[in-house]
Amino acid sequence: MYYTSTNREELVAYNEAVNTGEGYTETTTEWAEIIEHPNGKDFAILKHPSYEAELTLAESLGDDWFPDSL
Repeated sequence: MYYTSTNREELVAYNEAVNTGEGYTETTTEWAEIIEHPNGKDFAILKHPSYEAELTLAESLGDDWFPDSL
C-alpha cells in the first residue's frame, strides 16, 4: 500500500514521522523513498504498517508511475 499526494512535503513529513518513531537516523536508514509520478504533480510513498496518516491510500501504483519499466 502507498500514500499518495500532490504535496510532496506531506510525504516528507510522513517519512520523517516513521523515521523518528522507528529510531532511524540519517546514518542508518530511512523508511522509504518518495516516488515522483512522471507527470511531476503526484507523489507516493510506501505505507508503513504501524503508521497511519491523513493522506490518500492506494493499494498499488499503476504502470503509469513507472513507464520506463514497461
